Amino acid sequence: MSSGDGWTVCAAGHRHWGLFGAAGLLVVADDHVVLQHRAPWTHQGDTWGIPGGARDSHEDAVAAALREAGEEAHLCAEDVEPIGVYVDDHRGWSYTTVVARAVRPVRPYAANSESVTVGWHPIAEVDSLPLHPGFASSWSRLRDVPPPLILVVSDAAAADPLLAQLRRTGVAADRLPSGLVGGGLTRLLPQVVLGGSLSADVAGSYAGRGQVLLACEPEDLELLA
Repeated sequence: MSSGDGWTVCAAGHRHWGLFGAAGLLVVADDHVVLQHRAPWTHQGDTWGIPGGARDSHEDAVAAALREAGEEAHLCAEDVEPIGVYVDDHRGWSYTTVVARAVRPVRPYAANSESVTVGWHPIAEVDSLPLHPGFASSWSRLRDVPPPLILVVSDAAAADPLLAQLRRTGVAADRLPSGLVGGGLTRLLPQVVLGGSLSADVAGSYAGRGQVLLACEPEDLELLA
């Protein structure tokens, strides 16, 4: 057993699997997502959701989601680019969905006995499936996937310790400047680009690749945390 395996109860009195919370990976490519048909013997089995499971004590949500996706769907970190997270908070226990875009053709499959099948499904047809209750409650927020966030950082902000935190935990969606969108996600995980003294020009060169955000001073990073 892993350190996170086990049942716990949140403040609302609901029973959850994962002593340190749980995480799963929602992979998106164009108008399709990777879904898992859960084996009947699993908790709330014979339903559809995403590869995921209990976080270990040493893991953050992204690491846990990638590990579970590898174990259950034969997906690896090199296949995807995480772009954001949605945290379903149950007061003392949380499930974090890591949303990621496929960066190359991938062919997921049921890699262990926890799945009947794993594969690509059209987004338009997800609502017609018998969904896992937890995934069903989050799906309305997850289906609106925002463009990737590209954070261009100048020399003045590059040495600030807060940058490392933003790389790891992401930018709060409700702190995004006007004109940028977070979809239904809680935080966006930025692609950090060190722009040096020409950060404004570098930011312009990334237009069209995603949502570009320029941080010229440490104060700019503080506004995003």
